[in-house]
Amino acid sequence: MFRNSLSRFRNVLSRRVITILAVLFMIFLTSGGVFLLVIQPGAAISTSTGTGFMARSSTSQTSTEFFVAFFLTAAGMAGFLLLEGALRRSFDLSGSKMRYLMALGLIIISIGLLEFLFYAKFH
Repeated sequence: MFRNSLSRFRNVLSRRVITILAVLFMIFLTSGGVFLLVIQPGAAISTSTGTGFMARSSTSQTSTEFFVAFFLTAAGMAGFLLLEGALRRSFDLSGSKMRYLMALGLIIISIGLLEFLFYAKFH
């Protein structure tokens, strides 16, 4: 019985699962997850011109900013994973080309939108 539960535990905590959890945790940290948990900001803020979803400050952020940064960073990471898979030796050249183009598209779109978010926050 103990041996059976130990093998299940090893299957659940495989190297791939631990890597995925570590990457998600790092994306959570770099997107401002600790600030979100500690301060618990709202989704929008009041400004002089109305309501905004972005705090124009380097010391605060809204929860909307966190989710946008989290998903854009995750999309960029998915693009890099696709790129790594496309650059491996493959006998299916058309599939590799499609994965390569999709990976470049994800990376360029995520970096471009993250730069736009940065520009909109500080200008």
